[in-house]
Amino acid sequence: MAELQNRWYNAVLQNLPAPPSTTQLVQPAPPVELSDTALWTRGNIVPPASLTFNRQRVESTSFFDAYTTVIQELSVPESAFVAAIGLGIHQEWLVYVRGLTPQPDEDRLPDVFYAWAMTHHPDIANEGASALRDIVRLRALQRFLRSYQGPPPKTAEYLGGIRELLSVLRSSSSAMISFDSTTTSGDVSGTWTRGVNKDFSGLWSGADQFDTTTAGFARSVVTVKAELGAYALWAVNPDPRWYDSSQLHVAYTKQTIPPWASNPRLYWDMAFGEKSGRLQRAIASLIVVERLRSVVTSDAVFSPEDQQVIKAKAAAGLWPFFVPTGDGVTNTADFDGGKLRLETTTSTDRPLVIGAHVLPIARYLGASRTPSRGTDRY
Repeated sequence: MAELQNRWYNAVLQNLPAPPSTTQLVQPAPPVELSDTALWTRGNIVPPASLTFNRQRVESTSFFDAYTTVIQELSVPESAFVAAIGLGIHQEWLVYVRGLTPQPDEDRLPDVFYAWAMTHHPDIANEGASALRDIVRLRALQRFLRSYQGPPPKTAEYLGGIRELLSVLRSSSSAMISFDSTTTSGDVSGTWTRGVNKDFSGLWSGADQFDTTTAGFARSVVTVKAELGAYALWAVNPDPRWYDSSQLHVAYTKQTIPPWASNPRLYWDMAFGEKSGRLQRAIASLIVVERLRSVVTSDAVFSPEDQQVIKAKAAAGLWPFFVPTGDGVTNTADFDGGKLRLETTTSTDRPLVIGAHVLPIARYLGASRTPSRGTDRY
């Protein structure tokens, strides 16, 4: 089945087209519920390093949760502010600010400091205000992220919602994916995973790829004609109210104190490390289609018993899209002389996420150099 799945992956790249440097296929692909939350959930994932992401078999980390864990481990210490303005001026500032009535809110402190410093120490006003702003900004972000924990817990928002996506699809072009297993290459060594393609289903959703019925299907000559009534890429952009790319960029590019509050190498590896990091990749965009009609044929001759099994399992969703029956979706399995014909059709108003464009975290953050492992301290 692996060889067939690799060939299908290449067919998708050739027909849509989609770049091998980022494309990941997603299965199963149930219709997206018509809500913003349902759409946001599809992009709020740290995807695995595989050309196929089976959402039923692979437990994924929430991008929001992994990001939040990193941000809560960061710190801009007061000593950074002291280093920017000097110890003597810092003492003067503390006397001044403690005497204010009422006490200014923390988010106003950089502006209050700047006004005070421009009168008494103008040469350090900008540098000091900038250092204080870094402290205040990180603390405010950490407090805001904690508010998502609830009770009740809140959903991580993303820019754009289901109405905008449906509008994009209405104005999008149709597409066709044509596939013949005898003429499509199975070489995926030049892709972003260097050929890793695992955890995918067999002939129906949930079927093991080594199942005997699946194996007979995979060895046969397989064709696919998939008509996509609309095809679009949907950008996955975290809401800037909770997502600060600059903080995450600093965390990725430095294994020092600061920006990490403690044990920088340990926490960096837990976040970004190649072996077990929870935030090694991110989804840049989703591959979304609407009004799908997929017809699959196989020249294998299936036994009456296998035919009954395939028909019984068809409602779970069929290769290669695995869209479960219901919500305007139909799946049929027919046989002519034991030879298989599968057909999947979907309704007009329920988009399907059939794939994503995945970026390594360094590329996602625009980081172009190896993270430093210094011992900087303030």
